[in-house]
Amino acid sequence: MIEIRLNRGLYEAMLTSLRRPHSFAYERVGFAVARRVEASTGSSLIIVSEFIPVADEHYIDDPNVGARIGTEALTIASRRIYHGRSRAEGIFHVHEHGHTGEPILSRTDARELPSLIPGFKSVGPTGPHGLIIWSLDNASAWVWLPAEGKPLQVDKISIIGAPISIVQRRSS
Repeated sequence: MIEIRLNRGLYEAMLTSLRRPHSFAYERVGFAVARRVEASTGSSLIIVSEFIPVADEHYIDDPNVGARIGTEALTIASRRIYHGRSRAEGIFHVHEHGHTGEPILSRTDARELPSLIPGFKSVGPTGPHGLIIWSLDNASAWVWLPAEGKPLQVDKISIIGAPISIVQRRSS
C-alpha cells in the first residue's frame, strides 16, 4: 500500500494557491516536495512537506490546455529537489480539477505529465516523484519510486489536522 500524508495547513495553502485566478490560464499548477519513509507494515508512506506554487509569469498562454508552464517553473522545482538530495526528496506535479468525485488523468495529463518524471529523477534520483490531482472533494495520485520504472497509483491520501481527512482510492 502507498499512502501520501500532509498536514491540514499545507493542504489548505495548496488549494488556496491552486484556486487563485490567473489572467489567461484556466487552472493553476504547483509542485509538492515529498520524501518516502518505510512504514512498519512494509507499505510506503510519502510525506509532503512543502508546496511550491508556479509564479504567474511562468505560465504560457496556450488556449488548448488548462495550464501550460514554462521551463522556468520546472527549473525552480528541480533546483529545490537538487538541494534536497541528501534527504531523498522528490517532487510531485500538483493541480486541481474543478469537479467532485475521484479525478482521473485527462488526455492531456496522461500524454504530458509523465514526461516530467525523468527530469525529476535526474536531479533527485533517490526520492519519490509523481502527480497529485485534487478535485473539489477527492484526489488521485501516482508515484514513481526510485526503483520503479512505472507509476504506482497511490491507495490513500491522509490530511492530518482538525478535521482529519482520508481519501481512499476507489478505482483501479
